[in-house]
Amino acid sequence: MTDESLHVAVVDIGSLTNLGWAVEGPSVNDSGPDIDLCIEALAGALSKGPLALGFEAPMFVPYGRKRCDLDKARKGDGDRSFSASAGACVLTKALVTVPYILQGLRSRANSARPTFNWRKRLSKRDLLLFEAFVVHVGESVNHVSCARLALQQFPKEWEKRALLESAIDEPCTMNLLGVMLLRMGWTKDVKMLSEPCLVIRAGKALGRGALSGVKEPVL
Repeated sequence: MTDESLHVAVVDIGSLTNLGWAVEGPSVNDSGPDIDLCIEALAGALSKGPLALGFEAPMFVPYGRKRCDLDKARKGDGDRSFSASAGACVLTKALVTVPYILQGLRSRANSARPTFNWRKRLSKRDLLLFEAFVVHVGESVNHVSCARLALQQFPKEWEKRALLESAIDEPCTMNLLGVMLLRMGWTKDVKMLSEPCLVIRAGKALGRGALSGVKEPVL
């Protein structure tokens, strides 16, 4: 297997006092609930090599749909639609939380290069951004544990990642991470607005209606 010295991190988005993050790799292995300590850990990992950073919130939305399909689930959302109550809530929180994390990371690693291309071999300064999608884990699983669940599903070997299909496949999207990167001036590439974003799914794959009585973690 090709050694990229890759670190993988996931931030499970909740309220500012109720989020969780985890980082794993050859040099940095840490987790916790504090957003500023998260940024420090991410910067430390990125200083050692490439970093794959996922956010557990909808990071892209469908674009160009017909009127009758505008707020329907993305292809792969299942019974956890991005536009339903929990999805819409965490998406809104992510719109302010994720830029804070990215801005903090940029100030500590301004030579890093954001990318959405998960199939390419990563080099030292690459920051691969993706969406983590953790479902059906129950309210007893906290945000740090959810972050670890998603992290464990991410293929660290390039050979496996090159063949990986995203858990959600939409033909035309608006990439919200691309919006954030453009807004903060980390990129000038407007093509990032329409680039596909990898989705890593973790948790129990249950069908619609199979979860009566099971609650998701509190946001």
